[in-house]
Amino acid sequence: MSIKSGRQFRSYIISWFLMIVGLIVAIGSTNIFQRAEAYLFENFNNNKISQLNSIAQLIDPRLHQQLDQVSKAKLPIFERLTNSFKAQALTQNQGITFSLNLNPDNETLTYGASYQRSPQEGLLVVSDLFKVLIVPKNEKLELVKLRLPGQPRITRPPQVELRFRNRPELVVNGQIILRILDIKNLTATYKEIKLNRWSKKAQVATINLPSAEEVTYRFVPKDGLLQPPGSLFYAEKGLKREILKRIVVGETAQISLDSQNLKADRYLVSPLFSEDKPLGAVVMHVFQETYHGISRELLQSVWLIFSLMSAAILLAAMFFARKITSPLEQLNLAITRLIKNDFNFKLPPKGFGSFKFLAEQFNQMLAHIQKSRGELIQLNKSYHRFVPHGLLKQLGVASVDEISLGDCCEREMTVLFCDIRGFTTLSESMTPQANFNFINRYLSQIAPVINKHGGIIDKYMGDGIMALFPNRADDAVKAAIEMLASLDKYNEKLRQKKLPIVEIGMGIHYGKMMLGTVGTTQRMDATVVSDTVNAAARVEALTKAFATKILITEETKRHLSDLTQYRLRYIAACQIRGKSKPVTLYEVFDNDTVSIQEEKAANQPTMIRAWKKYREGDIATAVALYRRQIEKSPNDKSLFALIERCQSGRL
Repeated sequence: MSIKSGRQFRSYIISWFLMIVGLIVAIGSTNIFQRAEAYLFENFNNNKISQLNSIAQLIDPRLHQQLDQVSKAKLPIFERLTNSFKAQALTQNQGITFSLNLNPDNETLTYGASYQRSPQEGLLVVSDLFKVLIVPKNEKLELVKLRLPGQPRITRPPQVELRFRNRPELVVNGQIILRILDIKNLTATYKEIKLNRWSKKAQVATINLPSAEEVTYRFVPKDGLLQPPGSLFYAEKGLKREILKRIVVGETAQISLDSQNLKADRYLVSPLFSEDKPLGAVVMHVFQETYHGISRELLQSVWLIFSLMSAAILLAAMFFARKITSPLEQLNLAITRLIKNDFNFKLPPKGFGSFKFLAEQFNQMLAHIQKSRGELIQLNKSYHRFVPHGLLKQLGVASVDEISLGDCCEREMTVLFCDIRGFTTLSESMTPQANFNFINRYLSQIAPVINKHGGIIDKYMGDGIMALFPNRADDAVKAAIEMLASLDKYNEKLRQKKLPIVEIGMGIHYGKMMLGTVGTTQRMDATVVSDTVNAAARVEALTKAFATKILITEETKRHLSDLTQYRLRYIAACQIRGKSKPVTLYEVFDNDTVSIQEEKAANQPTMIRAWKKYREGDIATAVALYRRQIEKSPNDKSLFALIERCQSGRL
């Protein structure tokens, strides 16, 4: 068996063992919990029955029946009876104890004593279906639904609501039961019956409604009993029948309407007898929440025990598994460092124990990765210089591996063409190596300027450059002006070395163009296809014909943000190849000396007049105007070029 298969086998054995142990523990703990729960509930109920019997022994049944007729003069008797309940009363979260009087004639049960008190004064409304307390709060009414001992459990409780119209009204199932006349004094009325909390008359009124059961109203002061002695005991028929049965038989027992549910509400009954005559009972209502509380406490204890056992097993498992998992953890951390491109480390074989061969193999792999990674980084740096990343960005791709053959988009951009004047003559006097050195030194002067102004160098065409400016036309014009300024500084160094200087011409045109990839799947290139590019190339060629350094078209001029930033003058409108209409050209002469700039600006009106004469067919007058300006400005070489083109008819 190999190391790998042996480990897998051990893993399967351990997994199945843990599953079986977990199943046995789950079944056993559930059975133990159920048995302990049943025992605790039975013991709890027996203790409450014993407690209830003790309370019943303190009660004089004859006096107990007189509680509903006790007057203020007999108040000490009432206190004597009720104090016996207070001494033995259960806490609120365990239940509530009360006593009942029996009327044998009609088998009705009425309260003999109750310890449910009102939190604040209000109007208590009671029926077989609902029981609510209306209390004034901040000059408004609040409806408090009560859950009191003996109140029947209704599957579909009635819709009890408090409406505010002209007078606040208590509405049950859409029927007005009671109308509140005075919120502040809590005065209420229904038909001819009036209730007032300040009245000395009877504070309890009963109304029989045609379509409803009997409803009782009374005012309850703060801390007053919500169920005073003598009030009717409401309960489900089954519960009332069981209580009556226990009273008559004289048995102390517990009653649960849901005998299958250990956590259901229970009523513990201890009958009251006098001379073998059943007179009532003491009842303890143990709420369902009490049993839930006992169950929760038991469950918490069980969970605590099993948690401690699990913690002990876990600590033991961790202790024994540490020797196996430690090498894997170190290996995992090493892989994480690799993912984060951290390669400057090695794994110590001593920390792997018997698995040190893993550390040695990992270190060998790491050394190979480091070598391959260095070669790949260097190769990517080399490729980076050949990829037009600016164009890729315009195509909406982040890297070269995302681009596909045929990807394209349409953009409006400014195109700049730049070329060296007389480069052929210069190159003939230099060796091939000197030619490349010369071109690269020249490009190192002007290429950074293009990048500085947001330009994208699309192609290096020997001594020429094609650059795209995707943002503004101003970027291209400012770049051209700065390129000439940088070249002037470079030429100054060439003069000092008594070397030939470099002169260039630049043509700029603005328009729509298509950016995309052309070629094959094995060899492709990102480029621009448009007559805008062709027009820019033709404009650059005209810089030599018109003896200018920078020429821009009318379209470029219209897209400049502020013409006052530049020194521009109109040259001519020429027919160029590839364009059906003449292209209007302007010279940018910001790089000329101040004196020449002033002469060119002064010559502009005469040049415009001469051009108009030429367009009218009066070539002689046009040539005469140009010659007149040459006499004034012999340094304006463009005038000579314009005369020659007028005479040859090439404008």
